[in-house]
Amino acid sequence: MVAQTAIGMVLLIGAGLLMRSFLRILDVNPGFNPKNVLTSRVAVPFDETKHNQHDIFYQQLLARISALPGVQSASAGWPLPMSSSSATTSFNIQGRPVAKGDEPSESLGLAVPGYFETMNIPLIAGRTFGEQDGLTGPPVITINQAFTRKYFPHQNPIGQHIQAGVGDDNFMHPVREVVGVIGNIKRKGLTADFDPQFYLPYAQALITNPYLVVWSNGDPAAMRAAIGATIHEFDRSVPVYQASTMEEYLSKSTAQPRFQTFLLSCFAVIALALAAIGLYGLLSYMVVQRTLEIGVRMALGAQRWDVLRMIVLRGLALALAGVGLGMAASVALTRVISGMLFEVRPTDPLTFLATAGMLLLISIAASSAPAIRASRLDPMKTLRE
Repeated sequence: MVAQTAIGMVLLIGAGLLMRSFLRILDVNPGFNPKNVLTSRVAVPFDETKHNQHDIFYQQLLARISALPGVQSASAGWPLPMSSSSATTSFNIQGRPVAKGDEPSESLGLAVPGYFETMNIPLIAGRTFGEQDGLTGPPVITINQAFTRKYFPHQNPIGQHIQAGVGDDNFMHPVREVVGVIGNIKRKGLTADFDPQFYLPYAQALITNPYLVVWSNGDPAAMRAAIGATIHEFDRSVPVYQASTMEEYLSKSTAQPRFQTFLLSCFAVIALALAAIGLYGLLSYMVVQRTLEIGVRMALGAQRWDVLRMIVLRGLALALAGVGLGMAASVALTRVISGMLFEVRPTDPLTFLATAGMLLLISIAASSAPAIRASRLDPMKTLRE
């Protein structure tokens, strides 16, 4: 019984730690507002030599989508937060010469005008991309706060110049002026750190087909059919794929910790039920075995409360022994799942104490039924038998 309680204690503590960790993950601010945002991609035949045609295609398509009823704004960008897409590229900050091959490298993003507003990514300083940042406009770049802290810790980044290693013979890797600083976003997952990142206007760096992002004033899933019909009406030759809401992307990013928490919680509940049933069965058997003794005690003056306390304390002693062994084992074994935890220590005292308290309360409840039955024995009938 003690061993069973100890095993249940270990599983309960593990489940409690994962539960607290999962709740912490859900409280993380991803840096953007995923509510009512629908995303999808269109498989436009990509040709790097047709920069102007790609830019015009997305401008006209987004204008049609923006005119749909219920659409607050529509834009496009790449990569999408929480998606598997990503890219890094080297760059040079003007006035900070480095040897060839030693250039720093950070995450690259592309944005169509209105992307940051549609995704509700806050603007910290300067401005976001506009219509003036097209193919023929001056080369510009936008950076996030993490990039600013890393490369411009004691400087105003607005007006600085960066040469990003992105482009082709048409662009010749131009030197770009920093025109804005945006807030950090979680790119890889809610548990990942905020990475330094910079964005280029899509019209000035056509690398791949961006994600369409549509912010609606209602359920974004209900807009899928209307947006898909608009795209096919605009150009029937381009298929639409990866249609999903940003909330679904967030949900996918938490799928692994959610499954780990659910699985260990199931084991913990089973172990807890077995421990309670075992304690109840053990004490019930003990009451049957000690019926004569209990009858003698009551005949000699023991009160019902004395009998009740005797049985409950017996069960509580077994539970305390199991809890003590379980806590000692948990201190060592919970370090195994430390890699699954987020902002929660493997020896989190609140989880340990709450789990021990819950297990003791359940043990008292399991002990109460046999104890009450023992306290109701008729001493005269017991002695006669």
